Amino acid sequence: MKKNNFKNIFEKHLDLNIELTKKTYLNYKIILKLFNFLHKKIKNKKNIYIYGNGGSFADASHFVSEVTATYKKRNRIGLPFYLMSSNLSSLTAWSNDIYFESYLEREVQSLIKPGDVLILISTSGGNRMSKQSINLLNAAKLANKNKIKVIGFLGNNGGDLKKYCDLSYIVDSKNTPSIQENHKLVFHIICEMFDIVY
Repeated sequence: MKKNNFKNIFEKHLDLNIELTKKTYLNYKIILKLFNFLHKKIKNKKNIYIYGNGGSFADASHFVSEVTATYKKRNRIGLPFYLMSSNLSSLTAWSNDIYFESYLEREVQSLIKPGDVLILISTSGGNRMSKQSINLLNAAKLANKNKIKVIGFLGNNGGDLKKYCDLSYIVDSKNTPSIQENHKLVFHIICEMFDIVY
């Protein structure tokens, strides 16, 4: 790769993320609201379940590791967050024998109780017409029916998932990597706040 081409890519990537990070200042109130909501649920002995597809699954796993194990504060208590679809035997059995798009819905039915929280991460926000993130849309719909609170960490104007969310943090971008990086930033802010209060 030519040096100038690399420099253009490098600067474009950083400029885009700097722009989105600056926009995050405008979302202070929603991020505080999300934190307070989760804090109250934890205090009320409720569980928090989290899921995303692909890179968003990796982000969900990362977030769960930092709240159940440790972020910065080593003596903070572990918090009741659970990564959904982490049992690969169950996931592959259901996907092979039944239908992948309904497995997350199956977990909502079998694991999550009314009053618990389901966090869904989707850079696209899901779209039924184009069959994007159908598993998340199905799970969110059932969660609403079962009186389970849904939080969305979304991109792309929130997509179809937005209408199922009680609270949502939406990154104003259609660029998947930048949305993922901004989601991680907000997860780390929330972890920092948990380190203070627990």
